[in-house]
Amino acid sequence: MDKDTVIKVENLHKKFCRSLKRSMFYGSVDVARDMLGIRYNPGCLRKNEFWALKDISFEVKKGETFGLIGANGSGKTTLLRLINGIFPPDRGKIMIKGRIGALIAVGAGFHPHMTGRENIYLNGSILGMTQAEIRKNMDSIINFAEIGDFLDAPVSTYSSGMYVRLGFAIAIHSRPDIVLVDEILAVGDSKFQRKCLDKIKEMRARGTTFFLVSHNMQNIEAMCNRAILMSRGKQLMLDSPEKVIPEYELMLQTNEELKKEVEEEKILEKNKFSMTWKCKGFGTDEIDILKFELLNEQEKPASVFRSDDRIEIKAKIFSKKNLENVIIFLRFFYIKDKKIYLDNPHDDEIKACLGAREKLNIPKGKSTVSLTIPKTQLSTGVYVVDFRLYDETFSQPYFQGEFGYLKIKKEFSSMLQPGKTTPYCWINVKARLING
Repeated sequence: MDKDTVIKVENLHKKFCRSLKRSMFYGSVDVARDMLGIRYNPGCLRKNEFWALKDISFEVKKGETFGLIGANGSGKTTLLRLINGIFPPDRGKIMIKGRIGALIAVGAGFHPHMTGRENIYLNGSILGMTQAEIRKNMDSIINFAEIGDFLDAPVSTYSSGMYVRLGFAIAIHSRPDIVLVDEILAVGDSKFQRKCLDKIKEMRARGTTFFLVSHNMQNIEAMCNRAILMSRGKQLMLDSPEKVIPEYELMLQTNEELKKEVEEEKILEKNKFSMTWKCKGFGTDEIDILKFELLNEQEKPASVFRSDDRIEIKAKIFSKKNLENVIIFLRFFYIKDKKIYLDNPHDDEIKACLGAREKLNIPKGKSTVSLTIPKTQLSTGVYVVDFRLYDETFSQPYFQGEFGYLKIKKEFSSMLQPGKTTPYCWINVKARLING
């Protein structure tokens, strides 16, 4: 970390558990493991766990005002709490240089049954001030907070605005090197907000670094040198406010990034394929699909591939009788805007990319159909697999259905580009039948 950097975050990950009871159990297990020196993989999600933060990296320079924006639930407050040391990271590193003064929540560090004056001593001590420093700055804190006769009343009788004024006044008088502010200025009146913003500018000129979370884009644009945009615990963009804010506003209007993140989560965290559509009312239904999966080159179930990877499709089936010359019809369809276009495979908007047709004899009972594709040559995107079984005349469908979802990653070696999928074409596929 260079001399001008005061906060450095590298590959930060943090997970939480949705169940309180299970969370307490996991906590006990982790403490026991640490005490016994047993290593475990913190990168794995256990039951009911989810990633609150995933792969966050950035640096903040001395004297910089750094903005943090994103929709509710995007992980902003969690990130501040990790920087402030309230939570430990599960993976990654946080390096801090200097004293932190944090205003992460209204009234954080206040005792509700103590008076405002008593809480100045309490909160000041939490922020690293000595008793002598608190006494020296007492009058200045009181004047800045402007809470008048309520100074010697319990803070439980304070309004949210009074909480903010007192908390901010204490924080700035602790002479911090870094100030973490989480949206709390929004509950103050306009006069106090103006007073706080002027104070922030004054402290920033002296070299104090501010980490500002706000839904007020005017404040972000006016005060921040850079801003980071987050969504569902992931870092989407890090740039100047002039570039980040339009992306954030567009995301709020269209909800596109949220849709994308939901789709990513579905694909990346579940390597199981489920049936997304089944044709009903047409065909013989002689065959039922018991299990459908895609295997990678290590012969393990997967849902994410590169365009030049080998894919083996295994469909465990049950046939009601012996069937000869069964035509296996396989297609990959590109999903556009979460709609699957099947009406016309020659339409460029459909982007139906690959097709294969093989013939096998299917015995009565359970068996497994294996189809191996040496190279998919699909472009970046999300696909469903259209899987159908017909008689040799192609007039009697035994089964017609679709399974999802398959994702092709950006790191591919072919010349295909995102959104430039090749026209519908046939590929060579090695087919075999595995009995039992």
